[in-house]
Amino acid sequence: MKSTTISDEQAMIEFVRKVAADFEKHPEHHSYGELGQGNYLALRWGLGEDCVLVLKQDDYFIPVNYQQAVKKP
Repeated sequence: MKSTTISDEQAMIEFVRKVAADFEKHPEHHSYGELGQGNYLALRWGLGEDCVLVLKQDDYFIPVNYQQAVKKP
């Protein structure tokens, strides 16, 4: 079971929105974020490259794949 808070989930969704906007504006970008304990890192993911895979440097974080997050022109 995953335990979380509403504010943590909102923070991750805001992060995904920023990432998706960056990936839409810069199709050559394939990653977004900073390395470091507790930081989110996002990767462009999926066959259509329209997904955002969110990782976090945290021993307990479960990676999340947001499908169809990046809009294609």
